[in-house]
Formats: sequence, structure tokens, C-alpha cells
Amino acid sequence: MDLFSIDLTVNEIQLLRQSLDIITITGKDAKFLASLQSKLERELNEIANMINSAEIKKAQDLQAALAADAKKK
Repeated sequence: MDLFSIDLTVNEIQLLRQSLDIITITGKDAKFLASLQSKLERELNEIANMINSAEIKKAQDLQAALAADAKKK
């Protein structure tokens, strides 16, 4: 199987995931569609985790900077 990589925004991935809920398929495509939906869900979860981690890091850095500034005064 060939694998390819493309750059998509979070909104684009969410749109693709949502669109898979409304398409009409035949029985033979059900397993493939379920697999694709799972892949997109995993990617969206990983993106959410990365964003949350970055936000936590920013908050910690801000607290550290504020604490350092308070010590200087």
C-alpha cells in the first residue's frame, strides 16, 4: 500500500470526518469507511492533545515569568 502525506488544517480534517457520516456507500465499502473514520478521529484527538499540551506549556511559562518578575521587585 502506498502512503502519501498532505498538509491539512484542523478545520479541513474535521470537515472530511463529518462528511463521511453522510455519504452513501455499498456494503463492501463499509469496512473501508469505518477504518477511514477511525483514522481521522485518531488524528483529530492527537491534534487536540498537542494543542492542549502547548496551551499548558504557555501557561506554565507565563507563571514562571511572572514569578521571576515578582522576585526581581
